[in-house]
Amino acid sequence: MIKFFRHIRKSLLSENKFSKYLLYAIGEIILVFIGIAMALQFNNWNETKKTREKEQQILTEIISDLEYTLEDLDRVVNTRTNNLKRTINSIQTLINVLETDKPYHDSLAYLFRASNAYDEIDFKTSGYQSLVSIGTDLVENPGLRSAIGKFHTSSINDTKGGFQEIHLDFYSYMLDYYRKKFTLVFDENSVDKLVPNDFDALKKDKEYIQSLKTFLGVNLPYLETLNRVTTEAEQLKKDIENYLAK
Repeated sequence: MIKFFRHIRKSLLSENKFSKYLLYAIGEIILVFIGIAMALQFNNWNETKKTREKEQQILTEIISDLEYTLEDLDRVVNTRTNNLKRTINSIQTLINVLETDKPYHDSLAYLFRASNAYDEIDFKTSGYQSLVSIGTDLVENPGLRSAIGKFHTSSINDTKGGFQEIHLDFYSYMLDYYRKKFTLVFDENSVDKLVPNDFDALKKDKEYIQSLKTFLGVNLPYLETLNRVTTEAEQLKKDIENYLAK
């Protein structure tokens, strides 16, 4: 093809047809520009295709991470033996028993054990970390990009902050009672029991009862936070799935 154009060019020059040669040269330049434009367009299309494929890959990984996180949220709130709801119910029941001077019965030992139980959420964020390393602009939809960022920064940080409050309160106050006023009994056929060394003295211990109320006061907001984060994770997962389905 190049030899063909050279032949035409030489022919026009040899015949001294400068005006025709000029038109030919302009046409050749236009053809070159068209070729370059087509090549650039194809390259842009190919790069866009690669970007969208990478976006889909990262978002699919984020969905998988959210599924893992939702399972762990359910474990901590609902399904583990001493889950958060049971911890809160146990504390509320114990406060009522201690303040109304009710007699001791064996089932209270399980409630005392559950009242000291708490757990942290295991957030899986490998997909989000991959997105950050590439650049969050990889997600084309700005609303979805913002929602992903909010969940993985603000929502997760709020949850970790709530856990740290419980953790600090337990080690600053509850742990000392746990060690000095109770005996931990391991039960092979059931959950562990925490048996009070002197139940009558415990009922009169206003500091312990107040500590229980304070511990309840940090567990209740933690439950609210986990419920909210669960709703956010479910909605974010749904939004990403709908986006990928388009």
